[in-house]
Amino acid sequence: MLQNKFYFNIAKFDAIIDTAADLGKLEIYKKSPNLAHIAPIERRRLSKGARFCISLLKECENLPVVFSSKHGEINRCFAMQKSLAAYEPLSPASFCVSVHNAIPAQNAIFCKNTAEISAISANLSLENGILNAVMKFDENCDKVAVLSYFEAVNNELLKNSDLIYAVLIIVEKGKNFSIEISPNLEPNLANLTQNSDFSFLSNLTKKQKSWQSIEENIIWKWCDETAI
Repeated sequence: MLQNKFYFNIAKFDAIIDTAADLGKLEIYKKSPNLAHIAPIERRRLSKGARFCISLLKECENLPVVFSSKHGEINRCFAMQKSLAAYEPLSPASFCVSVHNAIPAQNAIFCKNTAEISAISANLSLENGILNAVMKFDENCDKVAVLSYFEAVNNELLKNSDLIYAVLIIVEKGKNFSIEISPNLEPNLANLTQNSDFSFLSNLTKKQKSWQSIEENIIWKWCDETAI
């Protein structure tokens, strides 16, 4: 049974980020995806974000994957909505790659990975993805790949940034890290965590012992148990 505090090890983590903004020490994650293992005809169909995800998953053959994203490939959905409004026919291929589990499913096909795939939608997608992965430890899974993905919403009505990124964390059984969940009893919109993925990358880079990710109703407290 999962308690309000759960433990895990981080076997590996990596990220690919695309934005014009200055990321400081996280600039190292502005890099090109490696898709040499994907046939060119398949590569051309992938969005930029999907390329990031599939590149990161390259070395995760036969691992269960938890794909977690607040919006998924939402801009593909807006493009189809625009076509519907103009009474234009929809492409079945466009629909297939717009659903929430499209990216991990594409990766499974390309890499012939028959392991379990979970796709969840969550505001703080990294923490929720890790929680989902740790729950799989009770299902005879010793190691799980968590992929947290974000693509900024950009259409005629809303353009909030140029940011696209994917963060991969491979979690395994162990007690090197913990996350404790508690209710946010005094929610303050000004204190909410806007990007827990970048917070994770930044705090690990700085070797922080602990930090918090705050949602409107939940506080997620990270702790590096090896530093205590």
